[in-house]
Amino acid sequence: MKLTRRDALTLTAAAVAGSGACTATSQTDAASTTAPAPVAPASLPDTSSFSLGDTVYLNAGSQHPFSKHARASIDAYLRHRQTHQPDDGYELGEDAAIEKFAKLVNADPEEITWVQSTTAGEQMIVRSLGLPEKGAKVVTDTLHFFGSFPLYGELERQGCEVAWVEAKDGHISMEDMDRAITPGTKLVSLSLVSTINGFEHDLKAVCDLAHARGALVYADIIHAAGCVPVDLHGSGVDFAACASYKWLMGDFGLGFLYVRKGVMGRLVRTNYGYYGISQFATHMYPFDAPGETLVEYGFADDASGWFALGTHSHTVIAQLNASLDYILDLGVDKIQAHAQSLTSRLKEGLKSQGFALLTPDSTRTPIVTAVCENAYSKLRPKMQERGIVTTVSRHRFRPTVSVFNTLDDIEAFLAAVGTA
Repeated sequence: MKLTRRDALTLTAAAVAGSGACTATSQTDAASTTAPAPVAPASLPDTSSFSLGDTVYLNAGSQHPFSKHARASIDAYLRHRQTHQPDDGYELGEDAAIEKFAKLVNADPEEITWVQSTTAGEQMIVRSLGLPEKGAKVVTDTLHFFGSFPLYGELERQGCEVAWVEAKDGHISMEDMDRAITPGTKLVSLSLVSTINGFEHDLKAVCDLAHARGALVYADIIHAAGCVPVDLHGSGVDFAACASYKWLMGDFGLGFLYVRKGVMGRLVRTNYGYYGISQFATHMYPFDAPGETLVEYGFADDASGWFALGTHSHTVIAQLNASLDYILDLGVDKIQAHAQSLTSRLKEGLKSQGFALLTPDSTRTPIVTAVCENAYSKLRPKMQERGIVTTVSRHRFRPTVSVFNTLDDIEAFLAAVGTA
């Protein structure tokens, strides 16, 4: 018998306590703990679902604002947690959120589990592949998430061969990937969409190449999920991870890890979380049946069985159930088309104002990055004065757009940055 995550938690708690569970049978009165279902707009932009006021928010690629429907879903959960009324009819919908995300990225729910962050997922995968391993080859690129650079630096320091594919004209070329991914390569690790400039890999082409040479592929999809079409099954990617606080319209502290069916035979188990167990029986407490060992257990042979650990944020699950409904109802194609209408104007305007773009013209993602020496000191005060929120780094700036942004937002931003 396979247990759900909730079953596992319940059985473990019952074993420790040595008592049975009680089920409330009161009539349901769910009025105070039921959030209204989100309604996707007929067209974009959708300013009515968000509460940004006069703020020009061009920073969804850093963290997405909460929508009104997501806030309502959070509030319903918090009301339930505040009172714990047994008859309030509240259901978190933990499995439902997994199913919705799986639908969004074309995966099976059994291939998805919860993870604290994108980085946590990536490091879990690296460890499960037995890395660091002396002589093992890993390929990554310079448009991958810069927060992962120390990971691959440490793998190299501890004996791995790490090949870095460098960006040229804002791209990672397949020709350079072809040269780097040699027979015997163990892992190819990349960002499907780059946080640096929005470049998007041809993930299927990379996976086809890597698999032909014996390598597995991990993709960071945090800058793709919810804003560009993602097809995990179609791409053939072996692993993927993302937090939820960007275009998935969730929050910090909870995201998703994808592990392709059939790949477990190449993994080493490095996680032993009780949320991953599929069977559990004790032989130590009063009235337990006798057994040869104190405890019997087994792990499910799916993403949760290999990588689920313990408790995670229920607040974000409540939020994601509403946000994923909104994204699925609206459709990622429509979200992407709206974003492109805005990023096209951004690219045109910034170039006409003398800025060099790091983002390739052909990019179809909601990210535009431009170079500006001393950008932080030059541009950040201008943004603050005009009520514009965006990402400004030391020598570059990166406006990112979402469903609520308008062409007026873009014109306000272009006016604020001025000329290079």
